Amino acid sequence: MSKKPDQNEMREAAREAHEHGESASEARVTQGASKQPDHKSHHERRRETARRKDNA
Repeated sequence: MSKKPDQNEMREAAREAHEHGESASEARVTQGASKQPDHKSHHERRRETARRKDNA
């Protein structure tokens, strides 16, 4: 079973990527942005919240 890399290992891999002229994301050594799949402005988030409250 493969173990999940810790922060120090990820930082080292990112440094190595930069040494080879790549960004960390190009070298696939970041955790990525999957935690926030889309970006919404503050105004859009507030409008969404208001709609949910109105429908509740």
